[in-house]
Amino acid sequence: MNKMKHIISEYVDVPEDSINESMSLQGDIGLDSFSLISMLVEIENEFNIEIPEYELRNFQTLGDMYSYIETTANV
Repeated sequence: MNKMKHIISEYVDVPEDSINESMSLQGDIGLDSFSLISMLVEIENEFNIEIPEYELRNFQTLGDMYSYIETTANV
């Protein structure tokens, strides 16, 4: 989770310690669709995974994204 918080904080200029799993990616964190895609590419590279586009609709919160990555990358 700490790696994801670091990546997210770089994209939205929010301190890592204020980011939590229940935050909405668009509403609370403020990611637009372009920022979300760019950030996911970086996450894919960091965790050496590929996130199919159809999975994106399931990512409403940071926790949703982390759960997917945790399962896929065996974090």
